[in-house]
Amino acid sequence: MVGSRNLMNSIWFGEKTTLSQAEIKEHLLKNHTERDILFNLIELYKIGDFTQKPSLIQLMNRTKDEAVLNLCIRVFFAIATHDDLRDSNNLRFLSKGTEETIDTFASAAITSLSLEVVPHLLSLLEDWNDIDDTAIIIRDSLDFFLDYEAKIGEEATAEEIGDYYVEYCNENDPESYYFQQNLAFPGDLAKKLVQRAMIAAHNEEPLKMELIPSLLSILTGEKVPGDCRTIMNASHYKKMMEYINNLSIKNWEKGQKYFYGYKL
Repeated sequence: MVGSRNLMNSIWFGEKTTLSQAEIKEHLLKNHTERDILFNLIELYKIGDFTQKPSLIQLMNRTKDEAVLNLCIRVFFAIATHDDLRDSNNLRFLSKGTEETIDTFASAAITSLSLEVVPHLLSLLEDWNDIDDTAIIIRDSLDFFLDYEAKIGEEATAEEIGDYYVEYCNENDPESYYFQQNLAFPGDLAKKLVQRAMIAAHNEEPLKMELIPSLLSILTGEKVPGDCRTIMNASHYKKMMEYINNLSIKNWEKGQKYFYGYKL
């Protein structure tokens, strides 16, 4: 993700803790620094306890530490439901966001898998249209959800994209979660990963795939054995196939969203 000052700069949020829910909550009460609080909140979410989601939202809107904010944004998108995104009170920090904050928000937005993030991206596009690099990131995220460039052109204004979004929602189900224009489903992501891994292994070249390994790891709580720089060879490919087979025996529902294997 974007952001020079990133905490937990990895494709996911790390292995699940061996601590119990009670122990993590005890740590939370003793935590004083924002970073400690954030790390413990993440541990709770990884074991499927989302009751402390308001604490994350509070921290995200309060912190002055750019690195904490960047990680809060990434975690928020990973665990946010449609309702969390509909409530613009949850995103008050955007009104005073720096360029780096907006870049992080816009690039991480696609991991929300929710069409409810689109209105926020559209209002950011209106506010940041003059900052070229940021406007490109926002437009890329909008295109990820809507594929609007192919339909109404890449020069479309925020208003035109907004009109197209309304039509798009009428034809699709905004209550479901999407990856690009398809219902989100770990099995489909795994299929794309295998196709890419096969080609990369054939040519013994890097995997060169960033988003899907990261999303799969976060959705399932099982880390993909490789990232965009992993040089694919026979043994790496074998590990990848074992990983995919392990995922395929689990029950995933199309159009649902997961965090570390827990349905949100």
